[in-house]
Amino acid sequence: MIQKNKAKKAFFIDVYGSHLNVFIAGPSPRIPGEKAHSNDPGRMKTIHTHFTYEVFFVTEGSLEIVTERGNTFYERKIVIIPPKIKHYTTPNNRECFCLLFSVENAKEGTLPSAFLKILSGKEENGIVCDTPISDDIVFYIRKISEKLEENNRKSEKEAELLISLVFHEMMRMLAPESVNSYVEKDDSNHINDIEAYINFKFYQKITLSDVAEHVFLSTRQVARIIKKEYGCSLSDLIIEKKLASAEILLRNTDMKISDIANQINFGSENYLYSLFKKKYGYSPLQYRKMIKEKNG
Repeated sequence: MIQKNKAKKAFFIDVYGSHLNVFIAGPSPRIPGEKAHSNDPGRMKTIHTHFTYEVFFVTEGSLEIVTERGNTFYERKIVIIPPKIKHYTTPNNRECFCLLFSVENAKEGTLPSAFLKILSGKEENGIVCDTPISDDIVFYIRKISEKLEENNRKSEKEAELLISLVFHEMMRMLAPESVNSYVEKDDSNHINDIEAYINFKFYQKITLSDVAEHVFLSTRQVARIIKKEYGCSLSDLIIEKKLASAEILLRNTDMKISDIANQINFGSENYLYSLFKKKYGYSPLQYRKMIKEKNG
């Protein structure tokens, strides 16, 4: 559930080499301006404009946006309104989040430049973008709201990272032809954080959700990056790391096999025996004996 932020925040982030000014309006923004009656005489609407782009993330329910050219309802969409368009909004619940943004230094040939060209080339009823919202962005938006509710320096820095990820994902969705070279770079940045977390936690029971929450990615993204970098699933990667750890302990200590299995959380000694022999061609005891004979 998206929560109402206690205070509006401004962030300055870098996305694909361009600088973005991002202002968090939060859920159901109302900006003082010219008053007008809607078709429902019992309700008043606030008509307003911005000098920036306004983007709505409709994660659940629907959002009505009314401009001088008409009104439209949006469900589970990303909706972007260009600067200087008079409009008002009516969400039917609190599952709608709003950001205002402008892009600086969008150099020709960059992804932000391609993104802005797409926005400038699309307009219908005063709306420049109406695209389905991805599960990744829904995840980020809800995390942003949670972090802003915590209202401390650490959570604000985490919210800033999440906002950056939102715009990375939006640009990749809306300008896919320009994104290939940037995706590789992003994945290489994330893999270091993923690798560090797995190396620290693989003795414990960890899931894709645990890793995703730590690096502020979706489970689908984490699974894709691990598959791309290691050619296997998270569970297979963890088993490989456990077997490598068991091999080191067999080679360099006199620990009992049962103690090794317990230390690296293999579940059972028999399970360690089975997987170790499958990988190395020897049982743990046979492997230890072979190493000792080899080393004299």
